[in-house]
Amino acid sequence: SVRLTDDFMNAVNDEGPWNLIRRTDGKVAKTLPATDLWDQISNAAWSCADPGLQFDTTINDWHTCPEGGRINGSNPCSEYMFLDDTACNLASANLMKFMGENQDRFDVDGFRHACRLWTLTLEISVAMAQFPSARIAELSWKYRTLGLGYANLGTVLMILGIPYDSQQATNFAGAISAIMTAT
Repeated sequence: SVRLTDDFMNAVNDEGPWNLIRRTDGKVAKTLPATDLWDQISNAAWSCADPGLQFDTTINDWHTCPEGGRINGSNPCSEYMFLDDTACNLASANLMKFMGENQDRFDVDGFRHACRLWTLTLEISVAMAQFPSARIAELSWKYRTLGLGYANLGTVLMILGIPYDSQQATNFAGAISAIMTAT
């Protein structure tokens, strides 16, 4: 992933220069047109789906615990962005398990129950986990970083005959997300 600031995006928009800064001493290694670097990033993403982009300024503007420090990075898939030296215990609920016997309806009550159960399980895992350092263990305990998500949304939509790119699919995904969040 490549982290981009608003300053970089503004330089691209204004067709201005961009300084490449050395991490070792903070000095400028090279200056090039921001649009050239943006074109290289875009071409690489088009040709091989990498790099992914992280918008550093926005990430830190939306940070839920800014007093704890800035967010400098993420896990490899970018679904977890938080303070340095923290870990997130992650789990996913398989939406297909809530499709009922005839696979014609979604079991909302069963899904709510699973969300409660998995949240409790993730909470317990914070207390029982083996973390790679004392600092990660301390911050994981302090911030209780849990991540519950879901999998197989596309499969459920196909079984229900809902086009993936439709408003109905967006509504279904929003409803599932709202139920999980509220629970």
